[in-house]
Amino acid sequence: MFNLNPKEDKFYKLFSLSAKNVCEAAATLRETMDNLQDKQMKVKNVEELEHRGDQIVHDTIEELNKAFITPIDREDIYDIIKMMDDIVDHIEAAMHRFVMFDINEVTKEAKRLCDMIVEATEENLYMINDLKNMGKSKIILEKVIKINKIENDGDTYFRQTITDLFKSDNDVLTIIKWREIYQFLENTIDSCEGVANIIEGVVMKHV
Repeated sequence: MFNLNPKEDKFYKLFSLSAKNVCEAAATLRETMDNLQDKQMKVKNVEELEHRGDQIVHDTIEELNKAFITPIDREDIYDIIKMMDDIVDHIEAAMHRFVMFDINEVTKEAKRLCDMIVEATEENLYMINDLKNMGKSKIILEKVIKINKIENDGDTYFRQTITDLFKSDNDVLTIIKWREIYQFLENTIDSCEGVANIIEGVVMKHV
């Protein structure tokens, strides 16, 4: 099952390309939190990464249509590549809010959530790159557990952040803006866990 021919190996290469693209988008998001002066340029950078992610999804579907045999179930291949693309979509949506809402100062809560996103996407990259070795890999399930913990911590932090936001002295418009931004950041972390959960299922099928 795991003696891959070049055609089968294409899927793992596409997974890796997608995971690297996700990491780059997450890093760009985090960099923007330290300097909103160039947020317009950073948004364009993430838009390019989002287009690249869409192309990777398209290429994967093309390969699926041509492949007679796939290294893992076709549905899992599609779900993994699509969920990783969703991560970039959420990052792009969050980035656009900083421009649309004319945000010029970043909260410590936004930075912390972005730190979690960077951490989760980096763990995701390690996990994806070892997927082709799943039959003997010792790190995939460790990464799944780490990503699950990041998501659980993110949920807790998000709930507390929203509670504090609505208790703050900020005007209603500011509360609405930040509530939406925080939601997109939390959705991003959720999608990272979504990838980990799909991969955990794939590994369980091949134990």
